[in-house]
Amino acid sequence: MGKKLFPFYFLLFTYSLAQTHFTIPQNVWRISLQQKIARGNWKGHDGKNGWKDFTYQLNGTDFTVTQEWKRSKTTQTFLIEYGFTDRSTFVLNIPKLNKYEQTHSWSISSDSLITPMDDLLNQYYPKLKSNSGLGNVTMGMNVLILGNPAWRGGKNKYSLYGGIDATFPFGERLKKYYPKDVDDNGIPNQFKQLPISNGLTQWRGRVFGELYRKMWGRLINVNWSIGLSSSSREIINPPYSFLWIQETGIDSISKVIGNAVLFEQGGQVLGAIQGQMELWPQRMFFSVGMDWMASGRDKYFSGSADWNSWMVSRKNYDTKKTRTTQFIKLNFLNVDPFKQFGPVPFELELGLRWYVPFLTYHTFGYTSSWIRISSYFQAW
Repeated sequence: MGKKLFPFYFLLFTYSLAQTHFTIPQNVWRISLQQKIARGNWKGHDGKNGWKDFTYQLNGTDFTVTQEWKRSKTTQTFLIEYGFTDRSTFVLNIPKLNKYEQTHSWSISSDSLITPMDDLLNQYYPKLKSNSGLGNVTMGMNVLILGNPAWRGGKNKYSLYGGIDATFPFGERLKKYYPKDVDDNGIPNQFKQLPISNGLTQWRGRVFGELYRKMWGRLINVNWSIGLSSSSREIINPPYSFLWIQETGIDSISKVIGNAVLFEQGGQVLGAIQGQMELWPQRMFFSVGMDWMASGRDKYFSGSADWNSWMVSRKNYDTKKTRTTQFIKLNFLNVDPFKQFGPVPFELELGLRWYVPFLTYHTFGYTSSWIRISSYFQAW
C-alpha cells in the first residue's frame, strides 16, 4: 500500500507547543520554503570595510592599493525534513541563488603616475560580477540523545541532540583559465566569473539542545549549539584574480604554480545561542540570538611554495577568519487543530540577521532578512 500525505495534527492535548523542532515525530514531514535577501561588505583585518594599504611593485614603482568588495544575494531555499523515528530526523537543504552580485572598487596612491596599476587592476578585477543558479546542497541527520523535546513535553525540561551533515558542491565552481577564452576587450572570462561554490565537500558535526520552562503562562526556550566542520582536499582551478607580488603576467603565474593546485579550506568552529519566548499562547514566538564562526587558515598546494603562502596570508589579509552575527525572529503558528484557520497547518517566520562590528574579520559581513513558511504532513 502506498503512503499518502495528510496535514499533521500533532499539537494535541498531551503536547506542549514550541516553535523549535530539532526532531519531529516519526513519519512526519516538515516542508519549508524560505526567501532571503542579503547584502554585505568584505571586512578586513581591522573589522572595517576592505583590504587596506597593500603595496605592489610594478616596473620598479611602488603602488599602495586599498580594495573593497560588496555583495548582494537573493536566495530561495527549500528545506525538507522527515522523522525516521521520534528521535531521529533527516534534513535536506537545497538553496537556489536567484541573484548574486559583487562590486569591486579600489583606490591607488603612488609617487608616480598611477595609470599603469589602474589599467592592470581593471584587467584582473571587473568592477561588477554576477551569477545565479543552484547553491551547495546540505544533507544530514539530527538525533535526540537525552531528554524530551519541548513539543513532546514530559518530566525532563531539556533535550540534548547530536547532528551530522555534509554539504556537497552543487554550485558553479571557478572555471579553468584558458588564454584564448577572452571577451571582446581581451580580458579572460575566468576573471569575470563569480563562482557560487569552492568545489569542496564540507562535513560538520554538532551537539545542540534546548532548555524550556513555563513562566507567567508562557513557554520560554533557550537553545544552544556547538559544532566543528572540515572540508575535503580537492584539485581546483586556481584563481588568477589576485595580483601576485612577484609576477603580473597570467602565463608567468601559470608556469610557476603548475596546472594542478590542491586546495584545503580551513576547519571551522561554530557556536550559537538563542532565547525564545511565547508572546501569544499557541500562536506567536519571539526569538533573539547570536552565532559565531572561527576558521583556520586555508592551504594551497602548487608548484610554488611562495605562491601557496601568498594566497593564504599577506599584509592586512588572511584566510583565517571570524564571523559573528545577531538575529531576531518572529514566528506565527497556525498548527493547533482547534484554532487553525485554513485547510493546511503552517508556520510563518520573519527574521533579520546582521553582522557584529569588530567581531567579523577577513570575510563578508552580511545583513539579511527573510521570510519562511513551513507546513507539517504525516505519511500513512
